[in-house]
Amino acid sequence: MKKYILFLLAPLVILGACKKSTLQLTNPNQPTPASLTTEAGIESFAEGIFSKWIADVPGEGSTNILQIALAIQSNMGDEDFSPWANWGMRYPANVTSITLPAPYNIKWTNPTGLDQKSILEANNSRQAGEGNAIQYEWNVCNFMNVQSNTLLKALDNTALQLSGDAATKKALLTAWAYWWKGYAYSRIGSIYLAGVINNEPGTGITNGNFAGHDAVITEANANFDKAAAILNNLTENADYDQVFMAIVPSFNLNKQIITPAMWVRQINTYKARNYLVNHKVADMTSTDWAQITSLATTGMVKGDYSFMFGMAPGATNDLSANFYHPFAFHSYGSGFAWVSERLIQDYKPGDQRFLKNFDSIPGGAVVNVRNRGIQFGTRWNVVDIEDGGSYATDNSLGAISISGTWEENTLMMAEADIRSGTDIEAGLALIDQVRDAQNAGLAHVANTGLTQAQAIEELRSERRVALYLRGVAFYDARRWGITAPAASGGGRANANVMVPGSLINSTSAKLLPCFIDYNYEDYWDVPQNELDFNGASAGSAPIKN
Repeated sequence: MKKYILFLLAPLVILGACKKSTLQLTNPNQPTPASLTTEAGIESFAEGIFSKWIADVPGEGSTNILQIALAIQSNMGDEDFSPWANWGMRYPANVTSITLPAPYNIKWTNPTGLDQKSILEANNSRQAGEGNAIQYEWNVCNFMNVQSNTLLKALDNTALQLSGDAATKKALLTAWAYWWKGYAYSRIGSIYLAGVINNEPGTGITNGNFAGHDAVITEANANFDKAAAILNNLTENADYDQVFMAIVPSFNLNKQIITPAMWVRQINTYKARNYLVNHKVADMTSTDWAQITSLATTGMVKGDYSFMFGMAPGATNDLSANFYHPFAFHSYGSGFAWVSERLIQDYKPGDQRFLKNFDSIPGGAVVNVRNRGIQFGTRWNVVDIEDGGSYATDNSLGAISISGTWEENTLMMAEADIRSGTDIEAGLALIDQVRDAQNAGLAHVANTGLTQAQAIEELRSERRVALYLRGVAFYDARRWGITAPAASGGGRANANVMVPGSLINSTSAKLLPCFIDYNYEDYWDVPQNELDFNGASAGSAPIKN
């Protein structure tokens, strides 16, 4: 599924009409008032938050725009790459330059001649159509937020009739709405310069008061806290389980019941993520690391379930269509996403996770695909789940977390221990725990005499490997300073690149340790698709870089 056609996008308000057919809900997007006073109706509407991931993108058709947002961030985090122009996907991952090592000493610049900021600015318009890559995350998060607002209003309707333990059912549905509001604001605040805090139900009701990304994260955490306050007073029972399984689609593993206690721990993990990924490591103090430790200590534990994004057998009635999913993007038949050589080099020798999940590409490496950038090349194929792997499928298999996990929580505690210097060995022991849990088969690194710098490198590579496709790769690269301009100390040295033979007077491509100057924006501009219909009011936070 690769298209090389330029499309014109109609005004983006048409994306407000999200498809519900994928979930076969009872009219979840435009329910009648009566439908929201019945138990079946309110549960279907709550499940309908997932349907907000689907939008009709002119030129691309029905698209899971959350998956597009996930893939774009994965590309910017340089754990994957997609060289295609569909949805403007390759544009945010266009690095500024790659410098080859001696004896070549060639400084290659990307074919557009533009840095990422200029590319994104050039495409930030409705006229750019589907090529405006920064519109998708904005849209899907705001769609989910509005659906959650409408759900909260419906739950306050005294006409609502719930059977059995009505108090537990209503409380769970309320926590569900606040959870998704927290999730939506977390993603907006972690990628855009500013966002709109909107608690109004229904489409088309918003305001022009753009709050800075820090304020949006504060709002995210406030909604998480509202959910946690409800969940702390809930006890799992049969009615709790029934509602949970009704509002989570089966293909998202609804039988893995997230109990109230698990959910609160997941909220604390996400709040720790919000704090961590929105602070530059170079600026963090012992107080900041103590805050991470405080949140993560009350976060997820081994065995906790996470909210997932999965697929149904045959992709029937799910959100993927056997394509719109991180694993399906990787399928050899799809050819839409590949694993980056920079991710592969972060695996330590003998790591069983590498041996299990990657093998050589049939027919040889892909190199500088369509001449769109030499960073778009790799020797490695992602092994399908049906063949024993973990991160790819041709048959709609597998599910991946879209929020926090025990591994992420554990590695946040490890990073706080190591970078603060409070207990480097304790941090290394936590890294060992994650590796053991994922069957890495690596020798333990705790109590082996590593310096703090060596421990930081263990932490860096382990987050890359253990949290592959978990949605944190770009956030990490940003906060570690890697995506900053090389002139400001950013970039990645000794980064493996499949260099085309034509650049080095060779008959074949060669893997070389290069210096990559990513030079990415820390936070994106607000999409012009929004501003054309909802201009910023006086006093709003900056909306453009």
